[in-house]
Amino acid sequence: ILHTGGTIASKVDYRTGGVESRFKPEEIIEMFPEIGKLANIKSHLISNMFSEDMRFAHYKVMAEAIEKAIKDKTDGIILTHGTDTMHYTSAALAFMLEHPPIPIILVGAQRSSDRVSSDAYSNLLATTQFITKTDFTGVAICMHATSEDKESVILPATKTKKLHASRRDAFKPINAQPIAKIDPQTEKITFIDKP
Repeated sequence: ILHTGGTIASKVDYRTGGVESRFKPEEIIEMFPEIGKLANIKSHLISNMFSEDMRFAHYKVMAEAIEKAIKDKTDGIILTHGTDTMHYTSAALAFMLEHPPIPIILVGAQRSSDRVSSDAYSNLLATTQFITKTDFTGVAICMHATSEDKESVILPATKTKKLHASRRDAFKPINAQPIAKIDPQTEKITFIDKP
């Protein structure tokens, strides 16, 4: 897991009522130990920022961290990211990392990880299942398929857009289909439009 911050790595600040991007990478793994049962997880902090603060220079830093992980024989990468600009980052990385040999899945959350209503766990679980159980390679996004917690979808990196500020299923492919659908409870993965 490479961490860049965002709501998935945030906690509610009860003084202000807002959220603050302040999780350490190991805290997320401790919060969701189930993903550690599916894979040997290593965690690295790239940054701890909200995605609206991302600039082009940050894409280069992410690409270099991904390249290092690939050279270190990593089987797959989960890149935690804020949702506001996650679709821009996924497109940039897809062009920068042409034909990567492993899956690189960007994942976020619409609600902070410390909330009972957070979608962070189901998104991380679905992403981990997808990486460990398929032979997919390339850059993609994993978020909810619907407003319920039943299924997540793997979305194409260059054809996906955030269309809602707070819904769990805020991300939709434009003029395209999702790559796959995942039911984290049954661990069933259904390919819809395999690249």
